[in-house]
Amino acid sequence: MIDEGQYFGGKSHTEEQEQAAAALLDKVNNMLASLAWDYPIDPDTGTSISGSKGGSGDGGFRLPNATTGKTLSKHKTAHAVDVFDPGNNLDNRLDDEILERFGLWREHPDSTLGGWCHLQDVPPKSGKRSFYQ
Repeated sequence: MIDEGQYFGGKSHTEEQEQAAAALLDKVNNMLASLAWDYPIDPDTGTSISGSKGGSGDGGFRLPNATTGKTLSKHKTAHAVDVFDPGNNLDNRLDDEILERFGLWREHPDSTLGGWCHLQDVPPKSGKRSFYQ
């Protein structure tokens, strides 16, 4: 299970962001449980959240001034998480029906071949369940 402590990683955040993260992680964890996901641990983060040593490329919460990812990244509002996904095993199991059932969207698997699955609980501009940034 991915918890809020892992998600925020000690970074300062607001009550609003904490509530958003709780809702996001509830959806993500419920979906992962339904798939009997085994929560592999990223050796760089020590959690099931993807990232690299030192916080660069952090797949959990990102501070407003983070240079990782897009300027308007949903990670900065606590509406996105990158689940560690070695071998794209999670991405290969997901489809639009599963994502819709749990109120989630994901970055297209072709864009996350580096071993993570980007999930968010707000729709992208395209509205597609699997989208390109």
